[in-house]
Amino acid sequence: MRAHLLASIIAVCSDERGGPALIDDVIRHANVSRGTFYKYFPSMDQAIAEIALQLAEEMTEGLLCVYDVLDDPVMRTATGFQTFLLRAMMEPHWGGFLAHIGLLSGDNLLTEKIRSDIRLGMDTGDYDVPSVELASDLLMGAKIEAIRRLISGGATTDYVRGMATMVLRSFGVSPGKAKKCVHRAYDRLLVEAPGKISWWRVIE
Repeated sequence: MRAHLLASIIAVCSDERGGPALIDDVIRHANVSRGTFYKYFPSMDQAIAEIALQLAEEMTEGLLCVYDVLDDPVMRTATGFQTFLLRAMMEPHWGGFLAHIGLLSGDNLLTEKIRSDIRLGMDTGDYDVPSVELASDLLMGAKIEAIRRLISGGATTDYVRGMATMVLRSFGVSPGKAKKCVHRAYDRLLVEAPGKISWWRVIE
């Protein structure tokens, strides 16, 4: 029942109609009583926090196996950025929930990885940005807006690669290198991710 309720919360929170998700929306979707909800969760906020933690851990575990082996900051950014967008294409509810709760803001392992890569790129001279904070805000904002477009069904894998390329170019990477790294990262994901990431599936 807990898993059933969590799935309903994700579905309700990923709805793009706007407005905060309410317990009434969740119990209606799950077809359970309010008492059943409170048996497992004291509040909607706590339920969402639990899902956010699970998603962050799951995404980190899946991402690190194809990402942490890379030393080049440009390849790391290209891989991480595209992995998020591709998952949103594969699982629109996941993408909608991610955009709704703001998992890509604040301090967590995912956002720290992003800032660490930008810091590394600045140290190696690959990134020409005013500050880690400005660059990370730009990247995470682009990621959320791209996810919103993807879950609406209005974008393709070309869009994913194009957005990743634009982010790298905004960091000062040359057009040729940005495009090359994005395509290398994308092709590598297609080869390695199916055997290493549990949620990965073929994009139609």
